[in-house]
Amino acid sequence: MKILLCALLAIASPLLMNSANAGGCAKNSMGEVICAPPGGGAAVNSMGQVVTGRGGCARNSMGRVVCSDTPGSGAAVSGMGRVLTGPGECVTNNMGQVMCSSLPLGGAAINAMGQAVCAGGCVPGTEAPGE
Repeated sequence: MKILLCALLAIASPLLMNSANAGGCAKNSMGEVICAPPGGGAAVNSMGQVVTGRGGCARNSMGRVVCSDTPGSGAAVSGMGRVLTGPGECVTNNMGQVMCSSLPLGGAAINAMGQAVCAGGCVPGTEAPGE
């Protein structure tokens, strides 16, 4: 069962992943695609500029992009509008909680019930540096 779940996450993650972390690339307001280094993330700030980081990035409720310092990590915005990070990909569940894969580069997705499902198990996101 665990193998099947991991296989499904591996297939579905690119389709369901947080757009802030999708492939570590983002398009700026001029249409130019800018990519982070391997393991990094990218997100667009409120001024249309791409911000990249060593780890996952997301834009908070104030329009500021915040990134994790750890390559292969994830970032997502909580229900309170704050960026939280974790060891692997992060998602926001139906309760507004950020949950992240416990594995670096591990995938995470939201199931039909609005709950996080993570490769290696889920851990709560922690406040991002600079948030």
